[in-house]
Amino acid sequence: INAEYGGTEFSGVPELASGELVCDMSSNFLSRPVDVSKYGIIYAGAQKNCGIAGVTIVIVKKSLLGQHREDTPVCLEYETAAKNNSMYNTPPVFAIYVAGLVFKWIKSEGGVAEMAKRADARSAALYDAIDGSGGFYNAPVS
Repeated sequence: INAEYGGTEFSGVPELASGELVCDMSSNFLSRPVDVSKYGIIYAGAQKNCGIAGVTIVIVKKSLLGQHREDTPVCLEYETAAKNNSMYNTPPVFAIYVAGLVFKWIKSEGGVAEMAKRADARSAALYDAIDGSGGFYNAPVS
């Protein structure tokens, strides 16, 4: 789980005594394997890691479909999207096409596990440069 502000990232998944965990994975979607069974809802904007603006990836536990406030507009209910194969409204066809190309590329490169290796290598290179800058650069998050 990654937070944009401040560049922080949880190293694990929080355990909840009750309720469902909802997570915005826009910043790190497809960057490493994720056990989706630990979440009630995962959503991610495609423009960060898998395409262009206009597509949002949403993974919802089936048991949560239909559980919404009474005043939720029908077009914003996840159950409506699920019943209509995500096409209740006109889908952004080009943005979906581009996301599909990215998914195929990730698969051809070795999948999400390979993306995790590459992300770890980039992070190591960046933090090595910060640590070796003699204080010119600093990482306020440890």
